[in-house]
Amino acid sequence: MYTRLAFLWLFVVEGAILAQSTSGICGQTDPPCVDQPTEGDRYVTGQVLKPDAGQTVTVKLTEDSAKFVPITITSTDSTNFSFPVQPLKTSNVLEVQFGSATALKVSVAPASSTVYTLGLVGVNATGASSAGPSQQYFVSFDVLTPLPIGKEPKYPLKHKWWVWADPRIASLPTANTSALSSIGSASGLSTGAGSQTIGSITQSFEFQGGLEYHLRSPWKGAQFGSNSSWARTSVSLIAGGGFVTPFNTSAPSAEYSLNTNLGQEFNQTPSLAAQYPQLAAALCGYGFTGGSATGVTCPTPAASTKPTSVAFVLPSRSRFYRDYYAGIRLRTFYLSGQACDYANKNQSQVGCKLQSVYPGTIDLRFGQDESVTQHLAGVVLTLAGTYPLPGTGGTVRVFGSAYLGLRRDRISTPLILVPSSTVATLDQSSVVVQPIAPTDQDYFRLGLGVDLVPLISKWVNSSSK
Repeated sequence: MYTRLAFLWLFVVEGAILAQSTSGICGQTDPPCVDQPTEGDRYVTGQVLKPDAGQTVTVKLTEDSAKFVPITITSTDSTNFSFPVQPLKTSNVLEVQFGSATALKVSVAPASSTVYTLGLVGVNATGASSAGPSQQYFVSFDVLTPLPIGKEPKYPLKHKWWVWADPRIASLPTANTSALSSIGSASGLSTGAGSQTIGSITQSFEFQGGLEYHLRSPWKGAQFGSNSSWARTSVSLIAGGGFVTPFNTSAPSAEYSLNTNLGQEFNQTPSLAAQYPQLAAALCGYGFTGGSATGVTCPTPAASTKPTSVAFVLPSRSRFYRDYYAGIRLRTFYLSGQACDYANKNQSQVGCKLQSVYPGTIDLRFGQDESVTQHLAGVVLTLAGTYPLPGTGGTVRVFGSAYLGLRRDRISTPLILVPSSTVATLDQSSVVVQPIAPTDQDYFRLGLGVDLVPLISKWVNSSSK
């Protein structure tokens, strides 16, 4: 399975590289260049080198290699140009000639959807306030789209109302770790994900969704960038909710060795016996004396055989962990084209292309979350963010989140446990099964993933040419 997955991954990456090699497109090559034309466009835009004083540059455009429309740009004009054309079709081939230079031939790309999609595969570290990080493999598929409410214009970034849905499946947390260099590579991620079975990676399912209202439309958001690569960030109010499935309680539980040190710990802290009564009774053979203060009476004489390990199991839930929240979100949308620049007097959606990169996001949310507090009680603060790494075309993303219960900390006595060198099934007499209550803890998630949607899309487009 791993071999097939790794081969498919490399094939997709190779297709993506080929798709990015198109010459003459602004943002991929220096001027003179043409902004990638898209189906339905009524203008063809681009950039030329600014000529010396008194010199003119003639730009010719041919549509379907049949009609030339000359335009002259003088030294006093902007280096950007714009041609009105009939609505473009994917069957069109544009030929743009800059003076006596070799003409550029550019194909028309299909119209981009107003639906953003993110198909993320990767690995993350998950840790709690009283436990170190553990590794999880995950797969998520996120969808974001504007809502056509009222008299909103058709251009996506001029909408204020948006809706999103984020389903996610993940494996059980494990103590295994991966080298950072392997996590950051396609082959490293495919190795880890390819080694997982469907049953092992679908140990938990999470779904989040909701509405967001942008205080100013993303089109009018704060802008940063240069040349043909731009981004705009806007602030929105959000309200949403979802659920997380509990981990399977029948899954193999970690086992820990029983020893005299653990028995002495129970003698020194009698309250542990009331919290872990089955474990306390088993420690009678390891120096634990019991007594009325502990609520456990050790047999006299001691049993001839005694258990050697303990396994902790969580109770079964009748409901998923539910959550709901409201807060503030920053979204960063990515664009390309000279016409995107606010300083450009012709700045408009004409010639300013939306990139298919899923927007970057930072959230500040307040609500209730049973995965933190076990019940819908108190207030939980959530800080979350995800952004594409620069220079990856949106295919590699980093993300992180922290879930913090806003109430007073509670201190408890920890158990000093040593993992068992041998693992037995829970029905063996050598294993003590100790039920425990779910913990009420803050936790975090930090990871890296690869977005398969742009990779597959570019591979399909390059294969169709």
